[in-house]
Amino acid sequence: MLTQIKILTKLELCNLCGLNVLRFSKDKKAKRKTMGLLAVWLLVLAILVCYVGGLSYGLIHLGLEETVPAYLVTVSGLLILVFGILKAGSTIFRKEGYDILCALPLPAGAAALSRLFKMYVEDMLLTLAVLLPGIAVYAWNIRPNAGFYLAGVIGIWSIPLIPMAASVFIGTLITGISSRMRHKSLIAAGLSILAVLGIMYGSSRLSAADGDIDPEMLKNMSVFIMALLKRLYPPAVWLGTAIVRGDILGVALCCGLSLAIFAAVAAGVAFFFRKISQSLYGNFAKHNYKMGELKENSLLSSLCKREFRRYFSSSIYVTNTIIGPIMGCVLSGALLFTGTDTLKELLPLSIDMESMIPFLTAGVFCMMTTTATSISMEGKNWWILKSLPLSAKNILDGKILMNLLLILPFYFLSELFLIFALKPGAGELLWLILIPAEIILFSCVYGITVNLHFPVLEWESEVRIVKQSASAMLGGMGGFILALLCAVIVGVVPNEYTDYLKTGICVVILAAAAVLYRINNRFDLCGKI
Repeated sequence: MLTQIKILTKLELCNLCGLNVLRFSKDKKAKRKTMGLLAVWLLVLAILVCYVGGLSYGLIHLGLEETVPAYLVTVSGLLILVFGILKAGSTIFRKEGYDILCALPLPAGAAALSRLFKMYVEDMLLTLAVLLPGIAVYAWNIRPNAGFYLAGVIGIWSIPLIPMAASVFIGTLITGISSRMRHKSLIAAGLSILAVLGIMYGSSRLSAADGDIDPEMLKNMSVFIMALLKRLYPPAVWLGTAIVRGDILGVALCCGLSLAIFAAVAAGVAFFFRKISQSLYGNFAKHNYKMGELKENSLLSSLCKREFRRYFSSSIYVTNTIIGPIMGCVLSGALLFTGTDTLKELLPLSIDMESMIPFLTAGVFCMMTTTATSISMEGKNWWILKSLPLSAKNILDGKILMNLLLILPFYFLSELFLIFALKPGAGELLWLILIPAEIILFSCVYGITVNLHFPVLEWESEVRIVKQSASAMLGGMGGFILALLCAVIVGVVPNEYTDYLKTGICVVILAAAAVLYRINNRFDLCGKI
């Protein structure tokens, strides 16, 4: 069985980050796209390195160097947990290739374990991206002894195990529950979203400074931060403390605990893998079909309904694109109870929060649009849509309309919360409604533009498209970055020029959306995709 797991794991990892395409593909266009994706990943890595390095230096400068390893382990663990919940079910129990694996003389758990090892490699890369810059800054400034490096080398491989085990357990539980229900994808998406929101809420509650923190405790910030991390993620404190002290035995115990937890979860996933997969992909046909009344819809309505059916058939697609609108409503609703004064206290500068809130709200809504990956999600069925007597405008309009209709109820609810919370006048009310609407519209059109130029139609798992493609990163975050830049510009401009600036921003955004929309409609879908 070990040999079979090794072979399957090698197959899972052979095209990690598109390396197999760069090595063997003769398609220059595919190689250019892969190089572009790698460039995007390197840019994200550079930003992460700067952020983690600066954070570690800040902690050391404040005299909190003992907290750096534990803090870094906690950050990497939370990232692995949140992202792992969203992708665990789709990665382990993906449909593509399952029929082939079933026909091969393989043990039931070999395929599941190989996919778990692939997840471990990806999570380990994320851990190294977070940990190494911070540890490098720590080592350069503190100059620890050899025991620190030895303990770090021994313990670093175990850091992803516990958060990965937790995410896999939750993801498998969600997939197992939803596999026995009629609307599997919707149930799985709903449970995943609830799990992620629950983790975020629990983390905020655990990390909130409550009344048991006295002034004497605040004088020793190191003790306070370690106590905070211990409430949030105790194994990080155990491992971080052992690494700082060079305690090899303590590190070994932490590694053993992590390995035992991961092994228990992996054994459970391997045991239930075949049963859950059969429940997910088994079909039961009924022969009681009766012809009903035929209905005729317009072309745009039919294409929009088709997009909704495709959208709700994928739990990973739903969870990654609906989180933004949900968080927008949550943050807008929170203003009903906290008001803008709380936000002003958190910022070091005195700025007009009422002018920035429309941009910040729009940014949260545009964190991941469906249009950024809607073409890639067609996959091998893209030829069917292209073969129909439809223009590019017909096809793309259906995808844009679906994204707008999906966001619309969340947008209305968020606007209602903001109106009650801010009680704006006539002018402020206009900007509160207009600015988010225009940025959301732009983000939908911009997402289509990016996906037209970076389509990926050959994929094994939807995770590859929704979370790891260039379109998802460049197109999905375009509206968020635009809203953030506009908020910064409005925040630094004097108040007497704010209305003129907002007018100019709205005109530019609307004009840019119109230009991109016109370019998209002239795109040669048959020749270039």
